[in-house]
Amino acid sequence: MSSIQMIAIDLDDTLLRDDISISEYTKNVLGRAMNRGVKIVIATGRMFQAARPWGKAIGLGDVPMICYTGSMTGLCESGKIIRDVRIEKQVAQSILSDIRSHGWYAHTYIDDELYVPFRDWRTDEYEKQCGVKAHVAGDDFWHPAKAPTKILVCEYDAEKMRKVEDFLKGKYGHLVNQVKSKPFFFEMNNPECSKGKAVMALAESWGISPDHVMTFGNGNNDVSMLSLTPWSFAVANGTAGAKQAAAHETLSNNEDGVARAVETYVLEG
Repeated sequence: MSSIQMIAIDLDDTLLRDDISISEYTKNVLGRAMNRGVKIVIATGRMFQAARPWGKAIGLGDVPMICYTGSMTGLCESGKIIRDVRIEKQVAQSILSDIRSHGWYAHTYIDDELYVPFRDWRTDEYEKQCGVKAHVAGDDFWHPAKAPTKILVCEYDAEKMRKVEDFLKGKYGHLVNQVKSKPFFFEMNNPECSKGKAVMALAESWGISPDHVMTFGNGNNDVSMLSLTPWSFAVANGTAGAKQAAAHETLSNNEDGVARAVETYVLEG
């Protein structure tokens, strides 16, 4: 009998295929695990509103969903937000001022809504991928009335992204948590927040120790939860950092790697 009591799964490029779909096989496997009493949690960098449809599609019920790389946790069915830890407002304002002065394109996330200074093709791509609608804030974007849950710099040019990383890490690395969920997304949130800390907070609330938690991820923003447990899995399409942090490797997201591992180690274990 498997000792796994909780499974935390990243969405994009881990549970979801490249075409942003989830197979019936994967839904069936996760449903069987839930029927055995295993708690399943989505742990994603996505917004809560962008993650909820996938929780509903899997049939998770009103369980917590960890979003914004650990900064926000909400209940899947009811939509109730139970945790929202934001970047300190003065720090956020300074970051946004520097982003503006460099001419970089950014998003802010406030009250689970997406804000951009202007629209372009990058906005369209993000909306298509995440199923959300951006609010165009104009000049007000650079002076938000509320502190943001997350700030994201979007840059598809690899050389420009290196400059983004070098500058923001050098100036703000000690003031905010910084991760890259994708090669072209540089994200910042409260320094006390990570997927790993949020996963452990839920596990502890349920009386579950790390040895009974299984985690799945593909990116550098998954490292904190892949480092938690001997039952951590990086998908084959994961980054080098994710694979180094994980105890195991499974098939890629397009090959239902999460479901294959759950079936092998939880349902057949």
